[in-house]
Amino acid sequence: MNNSKRARERQNEIREILQTREVVSVNEFCSHFGASIATIRNDLAYLEGKGYLQRVKGGAMSCEGKARSTSMDARLNLHKTAKARIAKDIVANEIKPGMTLILDAGSSGYYVAKELAKAAIPCTVITPSAKALMMLAPVEGVQVCTPGGKYDSVQDTWHDEDALNCLKDIHADLYIMSPDGICDGQYNTSDESENEIKKQFVAMSDRIVAAADGSKMGRPGDYVICLEKDVDKLYTEPVRSVIRSIND
Repeated sequence: MNNSKRARERQNEIREILQTREVVSVNEFCSHFGASIATIRNDLAYLEGKGYLQRVKGGAMSCEGKARSTSMDARLNLHKTAKARIAKDIVANEIKPGMTLILDAGSSGYYVAKELAKAAIPCTVITPSAKALMMLAPVEGVQVCTPGGKYDSVQDTWHDEDALNCLKDIHADLYIMSPDGICDGQYNTSDESENEIKKQFVAMSDRIVAAADGSKMGRPGDYVICLEKDVDKLYTEPVRSVIRSIND
């Protein structure tokens, strides 16, 4: 087998492996293929350039297929520049003093919380995210509430039945939604219980804006949060070397 054919087969298998796991390290790929670190890094750089994956610290993460329920820590390191720009736009254009707003759990919500903490706009924030709660609680003029319930440390969120019950009869001026994907006129997510609380947030809010970097475009998911027509505005930013659709 010539080197180019061997490389293509290895690269195709790398893509398949990344479809089954959220992040795979360079060392794991080296062990699996019996290849050098330099070889694997070259493969990952090539596949990233084609838009099939995103390199993260020590490894890689797939950009193909359905939206997957990846850990919060992994997502925080993806497309940071795009998410920071989206957050800055949302805080500048959407959040007004005295508002009651809902801030989603997720990496995009984290960057909005970070920008809101800097802006120190007096408002009430309802969030299922522990990271957002801890970031905003010390900010003077910002009142932070959480629905409670069972905490999921991997996703950094409360999203069980108790959380849903706590939200009954609560009204919000604005919901800043962080979907896992946007495809076929639908905003979607990959986790059923997380989807239920997002749907509740949609129902209790006067205005809905979505924060979604370019990697979310064209990505289907298992559960539908709402339709595109339900969202008042989408804030997005392109990201480098990311596939837009599984059919590309």
